[in-house]
Amino acid sequence: MTTPGRRGGAGASARQVAEAARTAERTAQHRRAKVTLPLTAACAVVVGVAAAVATVWQLGLLAAFTVAAYGILQTYRRADNSWAKGAAGEVATARLLAPLARRGYAVLHDRAIPGSRANLDHLVVGPAGVAYVDTKAWRSTRSKIRVEGGTLRYGRYDQTRALQTVCWEAGQAARQLGVEVRPIVAVHGATVPGPRGRIEVQGVMVASAKKLPKLLQNLAPQPGWSADRITAVEALAERRLPPHGS
Repeated sequence: MTTPGRRGGAGASARQVAEAARTAERTAQHRRAKVTLPLTAACAVVVGVAAAVATVWQLGLLAAFTVAAYGILQTYRRADNSWAKGAAGEVATARLLAPLARRGYAVLHDRAIPGSRANLDHLVVGPAGVAYVDTKAWRSTRSKIRVEGGTLRYGRYDQTRALQTVCWEAGQAARQLGVEVRPIVAVHGATVPGPRGRIEVQGVMVASAKKLPKLLQNLAPQPGWSADRITAVEALAERRLPPHGS
């Protein structure tokens, strides 16, 4: 009997998108520089002269420097790359799931959904069946997770669409594997309300990423999920849900 294991590559597709975004941002910075730096220099001179005439030359120099500094910062500002944060979150989730492989679970990361550009962050196969884990890097210290009227919110944002996407992805995995797949969202950063750091909203379990291994191990074992079946489902997943981008 083959011992179930884990498959690497967590966050690979997100890192590819992040790198593409960084390349696009560098190109945009270069284009902005061609336009804004000469304009900034001209504005700085005009503001400096005007301020010097109106007051004293030291204040004029300070005003010119301020305008120039602002223009340069705007030119070379870096875009918020949420894909890079997402990739880092997936890698962190993979580390948390790694010990489960030594307990007989199969763990696969970043799997492609056939016929779609979407990917499955993590699949965990164990005595309780199959779970799909979607990583969310919700790291803002000012935004809170809460449930209002059966709707999950992170800060002021309604997460209904995100949960629907997770359910759809879990459904696609179930279709390929021929078994039920439980959808779970693992949150890095923000505090998940509810007892034991997890809540169930719209059919999705939302849990603190740190509590994910214990959550999975505490799921009730299902009849028929022997080590042999875990290995068989893992092999099926390898065939039907290949690594994303392969």
